[in-house]
Amino acid sequence: MTINSKKRELATPGERLKHIRSLLRVSRSYLQEKYALPEVTLKSWENGTTKLTQAGAERCVEVYRAEDLIVSENWIMDGVGLDPKETATVSRYFATPSNQELPTEDDEVAMIRDANAFKENHPHAVIMIVSNDDMRPFYWPGDYIGGKMRYGSDIETVINKDCIVYLKTGERFFRRLVRNHAGGYNLTCLNPGELTAEPVLYQVEVDSAASVIWHRRKDE
Repeated sequence: MTINSKKRELATPGERLKHIRSLLRVSRSYLQEKYALPEVTLKSWENGTTKLTQAGAERCVEVYRAEDLIVSENWIMDGVGLDPKETATVSRYFATPSNQELPTEDDEVAMIRDANAFKENHPHAVIMIVSNDDMRPFYWPGDYIGGKMRYGSDIETVINKDCIVYLKTGERFFRRLVRNHAGGYNLTCLNPGELTAEPVLYQVEVDSAASVIWHRRKDE
């Protein structure tokens, strides 16, 4: 089948929904029983008797991702983006344990290599080594964490996330960044039970912040 003929075959949201279900090899009744996605509703979307809404597409994405199939609302609604068959292949590739025999190396060296790869492949990347117990049990001393720096108004996108934070004083912290009632910023630790001198830093002046999107722990 040529690319053009495939596009014609999957020209509507309904046809694309049928295509996804065929990839998964599941029935509508199965999806209704497991995810409470009504069989009649899905059938009407697939057959085009009822127009698929954005909310409906989002619900389908939620269900299909729970079945380990990566697909986007844009692909379902407009056919834009990567074909879910290809993303399914990618997902299975990364989910399959490697049986490749590699030379043994010190894991600390491997962590540094991985951190360097992250920094080289992400714009405005920053790496930090966790130095205390403030963010246990999710992050431990010696863990490597990384993120992409946000400045100015973009800092709002990382509120309520665990962040590497640079203050205007030049200090650097790894804390959860939150808004306070005065409209300013507080930095909170996740483990106030530890001997932390200041579990919450109030009204800090944030210069930049990076939410953690990469985390590497030593394999011990």
